[in-house]
Amino acid sequence: MKQKKNILYIIEGYNGFKRLDENILNSFSNVRTYNYKSILNYLDISIFFDIIWSDNIIIWFASKHAIPTLIFNLIINKPLIIIAGGFDVASVPSINYGAMRKGLRKKIGNWILSRATKVVSVSHSNHREIERNTNVEKNKIKLIYNAVPNVKKQNVKKKKQILTVGEINKETFLRKGLDRFICLAKDMLDINFYHIGKWTDNRGNLNDTFFNYVKSISPKNVKYLGYLNNDELYNFYRESKIYAQFSRHEAFGVSLVEAISYDCIPIVWNSFSLPEVVCGNGFIIDNLSSALDKTKLALKLDSNHINKNYLHKFSYASRKRSFKKLLLK
Repeated sequence: MKQKKNILYIIEGYNGFKRLDENILNSFSNVRTYNYKSILNYLDISIFFDIIWSDNIIIWFASKHAIPTLIFNLIINKPLIIIAGGFDVASVPSINYGAMRKGLRKKIGNWILSRATKVVSVSHSNHREIERNTNVEKNKIKLIYNAVPNVKKQNVKKKKQILTVGEINKETFLRKGLDRFICLAKDMLDINFYHIGKWTDNRGNLNDTFFNYVKSISPKNVKYLGYLNNDELYNFYRESKIYAQFSRHEAFGVSLVEAISYDCIPIVWNSFSLPEVVCGNGFIIDNLSSALDKTKLALKLDSNHINKNYLHKFSYASRKRSFKKLLLK
């Protein structure tokens, strides 16, 4: 029997897609996960011995938590893959977003990316951002779409309600298009709009200061539910007729794919990866007038007919197959 490869998996904090990737890697290799949770982790030299143990290193995002591994790997020189899926390769000056805008952060980001054997993008849009905003050579970039968990569908009657999912803080307010979501709700006071997601500060710590401002400018038909566990979240996907994503930047859009998997009708802004992810299975808009028209139309539709072949490219099996091909060749 062929021996499994040893994979060192480097992250900074867990979330759904990082856990899913950890599960995928564990399914065909031996995995050690190193999670940078505090400044103390940067002083832990045990990572050096984990690098020696590994056959390959995978790092989620080209950010500061990658630096200790890269420095040690200058000596050991193990194959290293960076998944560049968001802020780390973005440059959106209009909302002051992205590490690749200018200055020291851009220089450090490009140095981190330069140490990678391969750089994984999570969408064609994200792929183009890497090409446009960084110094990574084109032949080093590999597209592997993000995946969402397998859906357990139930026959639930859809309610005439509109859902969006995402964290609320000062940085995400414009980037995730929550201002647009609120504006649309003001024009449809007879329809309930639901927001699911943590209320945080810009560092991701739980904090309701900015949320209180957001709530103060929202009409009463916008319901803020905060963080929900997966079962509760999936129930809202099952029940909601429309999923709205009005972001000014998205490298992929995991929540959007999850919503489409549960037969929500997606209405998305014509921005970065969103049209690519919807791929003809919903409505693409570029102004609030169009958003209002398409939302009213979608509420009248009986159901959303999803192209099942389209969803397969965002499946667990597809991402697993791509990672195996990349790591086991």
